[in-house]
Amino acid sequence: MNNQCVVYVTDVEYSFPTILSALQARKFASPATDVCVLLSEPLDNFAELKAVLAASGVELIDATEALQTSLSKLDGSHFSRRISVSAMAKLVLCDVLPAHYTQIIYLDGDTQIVSDLGEFETTVVPEGKFFAARDYLAIADFLNAGKDSHYFNTGVLKFNRNGWIGQEAFELFVKNPEACDGRHDQGALNYVSGSSLILISNRWNFPKQFLHLVTMSSLSIVHYMAHPKPWHGTFFPWTDMESQVYVDLRKAHPAYNALYRGITFDRKMLYKYRSMRERIKHTIQRDGPNPRVQSLLVGDYVV
Repeated sequence: MNNQCVVYVTDVEYSFPTILSALQARKFASPATDVCVLLSEPLDNFAELKAVLAASGVELIDATEALQTSLSKLDGSHFSRRISVSAMAKLVLCDVLPAHYTQIIYLDGDTQIVSDLGEFETTVVPEGKFFAARDYLAIADFLNAGKDSHYFNTGVLKFNRNGWIGQEAFELFVKNPEACDGRHDQGALNYVSGSSLILISNRWNFPKQFLHLVTMSSLSIVHYMAHPKPWHGTFFPWTDMESQVYVDLRKAHPAYNALYRGITFDRKMLYKYRSMRERIKHTIQRDGPNPRVQSLLVGDYVV
């Protein structure tokens, strides 16, 4: 049995982009690494989708009951709409995943894998440690004010099952959610991380907001955090290429197309306007790939 997996957790709303990322992970990962998608709520076409994904080497797992049990202590009043099981699940993955997985790579569903994962896979996380990259806010602070921060993003993590701090972060959120600064799982993990964190290059978790400052070929995982999203269209700073993969996925099989969730016309026009405004601003500023920024964001760390 493989001891390493790439794992996603998704609800119905985010299942479409999550599947795209999982299929990309299967393409760029070693055969010795399993790729799993855990569903946090029932899906109407589960059986059909499971069979289609299995044919592509991705395992779809209904983890609804297991996740509900593990997260039962959460107070829904601390979440704006409903408890984000998909986000909080990373804290309790060791309760849900089979015991033979000891090296666990967690990815958010709004990521794209754009090149080989080999170096990330083969670098072993020591017991009691985990890998994470700087968050968008930490990068912005550094670029704008020279402030160095190790505040990390939890959309891409690799951790050793032995000594994973997820349960500690979960208990913190249950007992003292205010300490998490309104950022739920990310706030909790940053609060308790201490010496467990091993900071890695942002090539493994690159925020979409800075795509215009680096060359895409230097990246492995792009994180489309915040809105807009590439499955809803092409908006600065990404190109048609990053959006087209979702169009192609919808055409690939009816089971995939059934999962797609669009946006309203008004919302799309708003995003188009903002995209055009940002493109003009960065054209005037002559922003483009910058060796200093490139080195800062995707330079050598541990991996």
